[in-house]
Amino acid sequence: MASRPRLGRAQGAAVLVVVCLELAGVTAVRAQDRPTTNPLTGDAAAIRLGQNIYRGRCAVCHGIDAKGYRGSDLTTGDWVHGGSDAQIAKTILTGVPGTEMPANPNLSEDEVWMLVAYLRTLSAPGGPAAERGDAARGEQLFWAAGGANCGQCHMVGGRGGRLGPVLSRIGAARSVAALEREIRRPGEVIPVGFETVTVTTPDGKKVRGLRKNEDTFSVQLMTANEALLSFAKPAAQVDPEPQRSLMPAYGPERLSDTDLTDIVRFLRSLRGSTPTP
Repeated sequence: MASRPRLGRAQGAAVLVVVCLELAGVTAVRAQDRPTTNPLTGDAAAIRLGQNIYRGRCAVCHGIDAKGYRGSDLTTGDWVHGGSDAQIAKTILTGVPGTEMPANPNLSEDEVWMLVAYLRTLSAPGGPAAERGDAARGEQLFWAAGGANCGQCHMVGGRGGRLGPVLSRIGAARSVAALEREIRRPGEVIPVGFETVTVTTPDGKKVRGLRKNEDTFSVQLMTANEALLSFAKPAAQVDPEPQRSLMPAYGPERLSDTDLTDIVRFLRSLRGSTPTP
């Protein structure tokens, strides 16, 4: 039997490029063939199936009622990344790079349109309700050392601390209810990459911080003063604290309801791109 000729590195790379270009071409053709309006709009059976898909795939972040839990509120009709049928379908399929919204390439075209059909039934008549609070005052409280002093740990527009998540576009990612919960009860939902752990060193010293990376041999964490530390395992004992956040809980005794409303109003106004520290 004749042996199959082997490709050199250059030939193999050329073949790979051709295959990638062909796949990109297929994707482009599919995108062009996709209708700009939902062919399943108003279809009762499609809406029921879309609701099932939503509950299985989306509710964990957006809430079973779609009002936002760790994701945005989908009932307001406020679509940050485009509100047309085609734009919503694209967001579902490809996700939003740099955010917590993942791509869903394994959904079929019909399943995407079922989801869009269901989401269209959630918008309140008359559009989103006016939000309460004074954003300008909330911004002052956010940065003030004598106020909430959120900027000590959080960054907005390249300004602020690095301990907590960057908030430059938090208004596009979180509902009012979710922001209030995260300020009042920060330990309830902790984002990936911001889990609290305590490391006990061989000499008995305990160090608490955010787990930034962990593998079989080591763990890296950031302490409350933004020091990056690395510890070798198994010499250092690592104890996760899944319900503990380094962010303090801002109860009414620390932050009045009025102050909370103003800070949340400011945070909801933040919809810019996420800067790289």
